[in-house]
Amino acid sequence: MLDNKLQKTIFHLTSLATTWFPRGGAWFFNHTITPVLGNPLLVRYLFRKNLKSLQKVREFKRILVIPDIHIGDAVMLQGAAHAFRDFFPEARIDYVIKKSVACLIEGNPAISNLYPLFTGTIFPSEADVRAVQELVAGNQYDLCFNCCPFFENKRLFPKGQNILNFLTVAPQLVRNDIDQTGINHFLFQSYLFVERLLKKRVQSVPAKAFRGVPVTLSDQAYEKARDFLKESGVPDGKPLVFLNPDTASPYTLIPFQYQAEILKQMLGTDSTVLFGTAFVHKDVEKKLLETLSADEIKKVIVVPPTLSIDAYAALVDFADVFISGDTGPLHIAAARKCSRSGKVKFRNRTFVISIFGATPARMSGYDSTNPLFPPANQDVLSRTYVSESPCRNITCVNKMAKTCQKVRCYETLDVESIVADIKSHLEKLSPAQCLA
Repeated sequence: MLDNKLQKTIFHLTSLATTWFPRGGAWFFNHTITPVLGNPLLVRYLFRKNLKSLQKVREFKRILVIPDIHIGDAVMLQGAAHAFRDFFPEARIDYVIKKSVACLIEGNPAISNLYPLFTGTIFPSEADVRAVQELVAGNQYDLCFNCCPFFENKRLFPKGQNILNFLTVAPQLVRNDIDQTGINHFLFQSYLFVERLLKKRVQSVPAKAFRGVPVTLSDQAYEKARDFLKESGVPDGKPLVFLNPDTASPYTLIPFQYQAEILKQMLGTDSTVLFGTAFVHKDVEKKLLETLSADEIKKVIVVPPTLSIDAYAALVDFADVFISGDTGPLHIAAARKCSRSGKVKFRNRTFVISIFGATPARMSGYDSTNPLFPPANQDVLSRTYVSESPCRNITCVNKMAKTCQKVRCYETLDVESIVADIKSHLEKLSPAQCLA
């Protein structure tokens, strides 16, 4: 596995190539890396190697799952915990996450112990590495499943530790993309990766199909979201559209002009529009407001940065439509909202719209109309829209390591189709189905 410094160097060089030669660079990487990485021989070799590693596990009583440190990954990679739980109902299944995400994961019945240890931002810090080392050393896990590409196995785990690494599923994902088969989404692949191996290793088989993951919310989170809407004067019985204007990367950020166009179109409907405060791309929400008339501004509510992440998740559940680029809130929106106490009944009727620039849409998008995508874990449809880009290529999967000087990820986006689909959905809603 590449160390972080080498990864950064390699992806920087690929970024330079597509900056200078956008179409030629993209063609070169797609026609050199893709056939090698997606070679069927490599896919079969890694599957056999993982199966051989699994054969060394004598029992499955203590299992540790280590997702990536980012919010979206912590939500999505719960899929692995659910896979282990389906096969081993009595096992101890531990899950390590970033501290700020604990309020979304705590209470998931598939997870025995939640360890909110990570403090890093884009990449794991030295403190994150030491925290996992100490956790592994102190618990004698039968198996550790490392899903973070920036955690090196040799540094994390003592000699002799049984390990599976999610990075080894990459050739299968590339193969699926070449053949245009299967669901390539990281969430579902985290489940399927474990399921395929365990079906070869143990006799038990899950009784039902995997539908997706939850976020498990407190009563307080629900009450904060409900009170915020009430204090903001959001009317009952009218649609609520939620636009997320921010992403963690410039290569996944929906360009300002497209966001402004979508916003204007939504304000032309009989809807209230929410949009969040940007944490990464500062003041996007302020600039969007500047494009509006005084009457239009009255129909817009900006979600303050002080609203906690679990209250934000509960707020999304009140929305009839959620629009976002590829980032953590997208996966929060797509997840099933569950009540930790069992006292709150969440709607789970949010039309999730994901709009993609650089990153491969099939690996992170939700679309109930396309068999190559998984649906959002909601009771209504979901859609993914992909922009046109001259330089999109296989290396774009690692958006955090890319350093392109010019962002060409969204050169053309079919805003008319997106708006038409949203309006069609809103027209079908009755007042009783909207905020109440």
